[in-house]
Amino acid sequence: MAAPRRLQLTLALLKPDAVAHPLMGEAVHAAILRHRFLIVRAKELRFGPEQSRRFYREHAGRFFYQRLVEFMASGPMWAYILAHENAVPLWRSLMGPTKVFRARHSDPGSIRGAYGLTDTRNTTHGSDSPASASREIAFFFPEFDEQRWYEQDEPQLRQGQLFYSAEERVHRVRRAQQAEGT
Repeated sequence: MAAPRRLQLTLALLKPDAVAHPLMGEAVHAAILRHRFLIVRAKELRFGPEQSRRFYREHAGRFFYQRLVEFMASGPMWAYILAHENAVPLWRSLMGPTKVFRARHSDPGSIRGAYGLTDTRNTTHGSDSPASASREIAFFFPEFDEQRWYEQDEPQLRQGQLFYSAEERVHRVRRAQQAEGT
């Protein structure tokens, strides 16, 4: 039997439209768990307009930029670091197309197909490549040391040495003393 492949990280955001409706936010969180993502970190936060501009600076000058910046600063959101063997493409597939009209017709079972309101208020964000994931994770989780995580936690998580903390909304490495007590 082949050993599990190395886990890949991605950033996932639940945008203010999803967080404003607790049942929608919980449904997305449940979908993350159902699709066997490991939640490495999770936190609720609120962007100010300047943070929003910095995060979306690659879109500056595009027709939707100001609307997106204002929307992302309009309320709380959840940021997640997700891990899976194919985290980036799997999360993007689960989200569905960016354009909600397209998502509703071509992928109605996707998160955006089910919950998206408009192309801006489309429930979620996800990194588009491993390089973007590293950059975006560092933006939202500056305290997270990706290299250290890959050296220390990833091998144990990949081998299934983990538990899910519903209170913290994250998966944790099961340490030897925890295993003895359970």
